[in-house]
Amino acid sequence: MKELFVVCAVFFIIVSGYFIMKRLDSFLENNRRSIDTEIVENSLFIAFDNPMILDCVMPLFEKFSKANPNCQLHFLSGNTEDIYDKLNKNCIDFGFIENTALNNDGTYNYLIISAKQNSVLCEKTGCKIEPLNLSEVQIAVIWKKTSDSACVNSFSDFILSNQGVIDAEYVK
Repeated sequence: MKELFVVCAVFFIIVSGYFIMKRLDSFLENNRRSIDTEIVENSLFIAFDNPMILDCVMPLFEKFSKANPNCQLHFLSGNTEDIYDKLNKNCIDFGFIENTALNNDGTYNYLIISAKQNSVLCEKTGCKIEPLNLSEVQIAVIWKKTSDSACVNSFSDFILSNQGVIDAEYVK
């Protein structure tokens, strides 16, 4: 009789543990989703088709970060087609592309920036990559005209209000 009681008690503990773990898994998954949503809402994803210009616009990002400390900046690199594709799929918020690659179909806002390409340090090798052409290039900052993100709206307002600082011209 004692053994039957012990077996029943162990069975009860195992079944109770199973249901407790299911509820804990559900709770943790909901927390993970909510944290991921919060991170995306408080983040800007900015892509460059030419990472050599990142250094010259970095003061702009530093100034924005100081004014908006809750907004995280994520920098990405890719070709122009990828940047347009990711903008259309809402995977990125802003693109910095060559001015000659503009696709002006009325979907995007544009801001043209004059920028000098600077050297880039490759972390893995410790080598500097120097641009062959040190002349200024025309870069277009592009973003969708409509956005629900407070960070996107803050950054677009910020770059439009700092056009003189970054030698920019807004194109409607």
